[in-house]
Amino acid sequence: MSQTEPAEATTGGPVTLAFRIRVVMAERGIRSVAALQRMLKTIGIDISVPQLIRIVDGQSTHVSTTVLGGLVTVLQCGIEDLIAVNAPDSRTARAQAIY
Repeated sequence: MSQTEPAEATTGGPVTLAFRIRVVMAERGIRSVAALQRMLKTIGIDISVPQLIRIVDGQSTHVSTTVLGGLVTVLQCGIEDLIAVNAPDSRTARAQAIY
């Protein structure tokens, strides 16, 4: 059995993720993060507006699965609508298309 190289060596770098929350908010007619925060609060997700702004603007490096689940619920979308996966090269993109 052959050894495989680390993902960075074979793909030219790691896959990056980008939040699309503002895009989905706009599609749903939600104009402010404060409005989104109030929607989350109605389903029991307690997050401050400054914390939510950091997430929505892609400035946060950590997002809890509870908050992600809340966003999926209140925005009525899938996780794939909220997060874009950017492949570093075409080889990775082809591999993703297979799955």
